[in-house]
Amino acid sequence: VLTLTIAGPVRTYFGQRTEMKQLEASEAQLRQQISELEEQKAKLADPVFIAAQARERLGFVMPGEIPYQVQLPPGAALPGAPTDELTEATSTDPWYTSLWHTIADAPHGALPTAPPPPPGAPSAPEPLAPGAPQPGG
Repeated sequence: VLTLTIAGPVRTYFGQRTEMKQLEASEAQLRQQISELEEQKAKLADPVFIAAQARERLGFVMPGEIPYQVQLPPGAALPGAPTDELTEATSTDPWYTSLWHTIADAPHGALPTAPPPPPGAPSAPEPLAPGAPQPGG
């Protein structure tokens, strides 16, 4: 009888204790988030940080400065730019179109060759080596 009388309050005690630990962990996480937001607020109040962000994100320059823009040659890859493989993977074409392009394209590194002449057709004359005698003459 004594066990049944104590079981209810003990169960309530342990349930509340578990809930209290969860709330303390949530409070610690929220306090961490508050401190990060306060740091960000302090950064955004700094005019030097704002100027640096305007230069980096928007390309702003100070009066009297000369802006330069680097023009890379065609085909040059930017460091940190997405590669062709990534671009092809995010293509909007259906999968079978991509598959067809991989089959239909010439192999990488292979030079295109002329098709062989049909059988019985006169072949093109072979180029002569320098200093070789001319045929028929």
